[in-house]
Amino acid sequence: MRKKLTIVNVEGVVVEDPQNLKALIRDFAAIQGLKLFVHGEGTMASMVAEKMGITIRQTSDGRDIIDDRVMDLVTMVYGGLVNKRLVAIMQWRGLNAVGLTGVDLNLVQSTKVPIKPVNVGRVGTVRRVNTSMLIKLLEENVVPVIAPLTHDGRGNLLNGDVKMFAYEIARTLTSTYDVRVINVMSEENCVLTNDKKTNNVISMLRRAQYKVLREKGVINPAAYPILDNAFSAIDHGVNEVVLVNAARFSDLHAGTHLK
Repeated sequence: MRKKLTIVNVEGVVVEDPQNLKALIRDFAAIQGLKLFVHGEGTMASMVAEKMGITIRQTSDGRDIIDDRVMDLVTMVYGGLVNKRLVAIMQWRGLNAVGLTGVDLNLVQSTKVPIKPVNVGRVGTVRRVNTSMLIKLLEENVVPVIAPLTHDGRGNLLNGDVKMFAYEIARTLTSTYDVRVINVMSEENCVLTNDKKTNNVISMLRRAQYKVLREKGVINPAAYPILDNAFSAIDHGVNEVVLVNAARFSDLHAGTHLK
């Protein structure tokens, strides 16, 4: 029987809240089996940028433009401060965690996204994951804590797309492990619907149902990238994806299960 691996993918705004973060890591440490943690970006870089007098420009559709100065900034904040804060709390909780980015150990190589139709700067899409290195770490009971920073193999840092980063890693590990991905979100309703009722939770969502709900406008368009990537990961061998609110991470039954 193959070993089970849980990959927890956490939005940046979640890991930036000290109280939520401690509770989250407590519950993460309680998960049985092999574990891997991917954390995204939140608002901290924007706050630091303001203090440093750096303007983070955006495209017309709201995406950050990662120029050279912003790339330096996100590397310092997410590859440094946020990542090491996570590792410190995990060590406190008894986990043998190691803080990494996609650059370290050549874990994730990427290709810079084309400048047309929109130039978003130094942003990369995943080209290759160093699966063998991740397996070595996991088999030594090390918990990799990975920030979505990557490189092009030619000495250039790139910012990874957090909506895809964890899922790309998950896909490559399905050949060795039974993989489950838990996507921890900050929204009040993890179900990602346009219905404002607090307790309106879809406990199970399959692709055919998702297609129907999307066509009817039930699902919030902001959720499309997350759900599309989740179902793509399932198509590539991931057993299950769970979408759950950060405040309810200890009760995965409160989330939405994709299969």
